[in-house]
Amino acid sequence: MVEKEKRLIIVGILRIFIDIFNIAEQLGIYFIAKDNDLDETAQQRFFFILFGVGGVSLFKPLFYHPVLQTIFSVCIEAGELACYLTVLTNTKNLLIVAILFFSLEVLFHAICIACLCSCDENHSKQCLKGCCTLPLRIILYGTLFETQIFFLFLDASSPFRDTFYEVLMVLATFFGLPMVEKGANKACHMEDESSEENDEKIFAAWEGVLTIFGAIIGPIITITAVIYCAQMLPNRSQYKTYDFAIYIMTIISYGSILLSLACCLGCTACLCAGTMLVWLKECLCHKQN
Repeated sequence: MVEKEKRLIIVGILRIFIDIFNIAEQLGIYFIAKDNDLDETAQQRFFFILFGVGGVSLFKPLFYHPVLQTIFSVCIEAGELACYLTVLTNTKNLLIVAILFFSLEVLFHAICIACLCSCDENHSKQCLKGCCTLPLRIILYGTLFETQIFFLFLDASSPFRDTFYEVLMVLATFFGLPMVEKGANKACHMEDESSEENDEKIFAAWEGVLTIFGAIIGPIITITAVIYCAQMLPNRSQYKTYDFAIYIMTIISYGSILLSLACCLGCTACLCAGTMLVWLKECLCHKQN
């Protein structure tokens, strides 16, 4: 039993390392692609790969056993590597970064498979939950990232095509996937039950960290988009019809999100202030008595 718990702890830690290497690989490939190509098509192709990998990852919970999920993850990594080597311009730096991170991730996945092979628990509930929440996960993922795809076709001089915003897009995609999973589970009333497995406890804590970073990146990228659009709209004659239409759509949609968020924060602040006043009043009355 103790040996099994140790193996599960190793699996949880390795899953965290795999995630860290994934975001490091994506950022590294992005900067290499941006430096090696003078036109904007390389960045567009990179983000198509990035969004495609994220979309395929939504199907991982459909697999019955953790070993099958890990094998599917290896297939995703192999497909991602193949896309990098065939779609992007091959350079020495790109080959080194892509193959190095792929090798490390496959090694970690292989160790996870070796540790999970002896696990024979029933995972039918997790599989059923994955099947039920799949349509909503796809809708949430598409809703969150479809506007990011539109930004890829803006003029190269647009601030949305600058490094700062594109890095935010990479981070938002990485940190947004756990939020999509949690949002789908809560919407379908299928929140994860407290698991007794050590790897699940460790990875659940890691997903909590990812969710926090996602909650930080989300408002940053939304506010940045609204600011950029507000700066672009006064110079309407300088932009194409497509660019101007995207700016209008973005400032309406993202502006509505910020307004809703501001209203929620304002209501929460009022409730907290009211609770604090009631508490102070009770304390003062108690002291007088």
